[in-house]
Amino acid sequence: MNVIRALVIAAALVAPAFAQAQSDYPKHPIRILVGFPAGGSTDVLARVLAQEARKALGQDLIVINKGGAAGALAINELIASPPDGYTIAITPSSVLTIAHHFQNVRPDMLEKTDALVMAARQRTGLMTRADGGPKDFRDFVAQAKANPGKLSVGIIGPGTMGGILTRAVLDYEKLDVNLVPLNGDAPVANDVLGGHVTAGNGSAASFAEHIRAGTMRLLASGEADRLDVAPDVPTFIELGYPYKGNAIQYILAPKGLPPEVRQKLISTLFDAMKTPMFIETAKKNELYDPKVISGEELDAYLLKDRAEIAALIQKLGIKSEGK
Repeated sequence: MNVIRALVIAAALVAPAFAQAQSDYPKHPIRILVGFPAGGSTDVLARVLAQEARKALGQDLIVINKGGAAGALAINELIASPPDGYTIAITPSSVLTIAHHFQNVRPDMLEKTDALVMAARQRTGLMTRADGGPKDFRDFVAQAKANPGKLSVGIIGPGTMGGILTRAVLDYEKLDVNLVPLNGDAPVANDVLGGHVTAGNGSAASFAEHIRAGTMRLLASGEADRLDVAPDVPTFIELGYPYKGNAIQYILAPKGLPPEVRQKLISTLFDAMKTPMFIETAKKNELYDPKVISGEELDAYLLKDRAEIAALIQKLGIKSEGK
């Protein structure tokens, strides 16, 4: 009985201290892991969120670029970190829903992390040079059919939403087009501008400025809606193809965050995404989505997206490259 009484007393002493530790959160800076180089769309979002969230949390949020394995290296480090709220990450959802089909990365990243809040829509599109490429997507299809094996499309590897969308639409039309896997959005844009590929599929953040400058032309939006930078250009859905992108950018943490810490992070990040600075940055990079989801709704979205993508990959018979 004395042992039991001692344990009860010890628990009573520890519980208030633990609760106090959570209510004082954060006591020191928070790391935000980004699985891609500085200057990309994920990095840009991370830095503006860090700036805006600091005002509410009273602590610095330090962005750490941890590139490798198409974003998976940063998520592996996140999974291995203590679930105390001092290490979080921001990533395209494709790193957790698609990458394991094509790389030697764990397939259970969704189960090993806590999704906090959606930050943006990872919009994609098919673009070409403005001074010589196809006039629109119908023209691209016509040219491809008239010249089998002569046209080419740059993609960011198979393990991305843009890469899978491109393959799906080409398969739907039975087109013989050369796919050129490239290492990121910037190389895709550069190859399009340099005339090394007929067209390229990448994130809208990578080509929006080129379209505004008149050096690129959008052939189709890969989303359910049209892109603000080219409102007259239809989506693949509008063109009659049953495919659209579902990738998002979202913030996540190691599995098992204390509920109070989790809620504080969600509410703080949610407020940060309502600020004029964040909205302006997201809109400029074609990332903004006024509908922000979190909690169980976000979990359900990610799980559904992973299942739908797996079914599409199986249907298309896309082979792993280097897995």
